[in-house]
Parts: sequence; C-alpha cells; structure tokens
Amino acid sequence: MLSKRLITGPLLVILLLGLAVLDGWVGTRQIATSLYMGWPMGEFGIKTIPPGLIIWITCCCIIPLASVELATMCKAGGTRCNAGITGCFALLILCTMWIGSAIPDSPGSSMLVVSLLASILATCFIVSLVVYAWGTRTDGVLTASASTLCFASYLGLFLGFYLLIRADHSIWWIIGIIAIVKMCDTGAYFIGSAIGRHKLIPWLSPGKTWEGLAGGLLVSMLTAWGLASMSAHWLPAEPVIPFACAMGLGLAIGLTGQAGDLVMSLIKRSAQVKDSSSLLPGLGGVMDVLDSPL
Repeated sequence: MLSKRLITGPLLVILLLGLAVLDGWVGTRQIATSLYMGWPMGEFGIKTIPPGLIIWITCCCIIPLASVELATMCKAGGTRCNAGITGCFALLILCTMWIGSAIPDSPGSSMLVVSLLASILATCFIVSLVVYAWGTRTDGVLTASASTLCFASYLGLFLGFYLLIRADHSIWWIIGIIAIVKMCDTGAYFIGSAIGRHKLIPWLSPGKTWEGLAGGLLVSMLTAWGLASMSAHWLPAEPVIPFACAMGLGLAIGLTGQAGDLVMSLIKRSAQVKDSSSLLPGLGGVMDVLDSPL
C-alpha cells in the first residue's frame, strides 16, 4: 500500500504542477478576432480567455468520476442516488460559477449569475423528484432527491470556489492552498502516529488524535507563512500577506481541510466502505484525494 502511494502521490503532484503551468500560460492568451464574434462570452465584453480555463476543464473531468463514487457510496448506505443527474447538475453549477467569475462586475451581471445558479439548483431538485418517483415508486424519493442536490452542490459549488479565487489571483495561490491542506494532512498523520494518545472523534475517524490535529495545524500555519514569503518574492503582482495574516490563513485552511476529511469519513462510514473507490492505487478514489481540498 505504501509503495503504491509513493508512486501515485508524486505522479499526481507532477500532473498538478503541469496543469498549473499550462493554466498560467493559457490565461495570457487573447481570443482571435475572427473567433470573437462567435465567442459565447463576447456579449459580456470578455475578449480574452477567462482565467482558470485549465482548472475548469480539469474539474469537468473530475466531476463525473466523483459523482459515480458518491452515488455508489450513497446506494451502499441505502439511499438511491443517480450519478448522471448529480454529475450533470454539478457541471452546470461549476460552469455558472466560472462564467460569473469572468463577467465584468455590474448589478445586471451579478443578478444574472445568481438567478441562473438558483434556477439550476431548483431544477436539480425537481428533476430528481420526477426521476426517483418514476414508475410510481415513492419510497425514499425525498431523501434521494435531497442527496442528489447535496452532492451536486458539494462538487459544483466547492470546486467552483477555486475558479473564483483564480479570477483574482495567480494559479500558484491555488497550488498554495492545496499545499497547505495536504501538508496539514501529512503533519497530522505523522505527528499523530508518533505521539497521538487522545482520540479526536473515535466513532467517526478512529485514527485521528488531538495531538495529530494540533501538529497538522502547526505544519499548515508554517507552510502558509513560507508560501506567503515566496509569494511576496516571486509574485509581485499579488498582495503581500503579513506574518500574522499568513498564520491565521494557515490555521483556517488547515481546519477547513480537516473538516472536509471528516465529512468524507462520515459519508464512507455510512456506506461502510474504507475508500470511495480503488481508482488511484494506494490512495483510494477521487473523493479520497479531494475530500480535504474541497
């Protein structure tokens, strides 16, 4: 297991860094004049490729895989869930957030995005009710519809926040956020294994300890401080983050990441499975990797 993790992990890191470089390059490209008239966002005055195109494409590839895993775990827990509906509406939510991040600020455009997002959420719930009640089946319809809406929002909205960050900041800030989260996970694991004595939530995640949590948060804070210093040196266009602010951000991001890990633990425990799938050797499934970054 450890040997597979040591292979899969670095490969994912290399892939992530490659996508970051590509996203940074694509974000500087102009849309050709010959294509501008047919560019769907041209009506909103967007003449350049919006930041985050590669992130958006990557998320569009991730969402179907994650939807299948969540639907499978949901069914294992005794609740119906359609992966197709979940994935389609998660993609619509993600696209709406990307468009919203690219449209120039104005009262009209903001209202358009909010209205579109609300309509997608409402439609997701209505379509779910119809599909799950099809064939005069009424058992668990409301629960299944709520689960579908929850998972579509979970994937579409939470991944969409990265697109909102990318609209205002360098792609390397997003890499930094993911690094802080994963360093917190790593610190919590090794420090908890070494000196952990007091269980954090034994009924939910027996392996987590208070000592591991404290150590992981300390590592995340130090990581945030180091990355803030690097940002000030290598990314002069970005705001300078003072020491106290960097430490506070490290604490907040680390805590949020640990909460995301516990949410996935709750979903997996309700489904009585160890991993969301076996897609990634040594790491489990897509959701086992995404839980804390989400």
